[in-house]
Amino acid sequence: MQTLFTVGALLPSVGVAILLKQVVNDVMDFIPFFLGFALAAGLGLNLIGAAIVGGMFAIINYKIQMLRIEAKKAAASGVTSYDDDDEEDI
Repeated sequence: MQTLFTVGALLPSVGVAILLKQVVNDVMDFIPFFLGFALAAGLGLNLIGAAIVGGMFAIINYKIQMLRIEAKKAAASGVTSYDDDDEEDI
């Protein structure tokens, strides 16, 4: 029985290792992974709360990535500022 309890105590670490293998592609991916675990443990979040906080971080990351892509396109085309004059003055 003691062996089963010992192996059962190791199962959470196996789950974290499987998540790391699927999620982490480079060194910088460790930061949000462990930050998420620390926030969930420190704030006592359940899965719904963690999903909401993670979704907010994902939206912020998406916006930052899109701004970087737009800046690269603008630099490549030589345009420094974008002026949208679709509206006509009356």
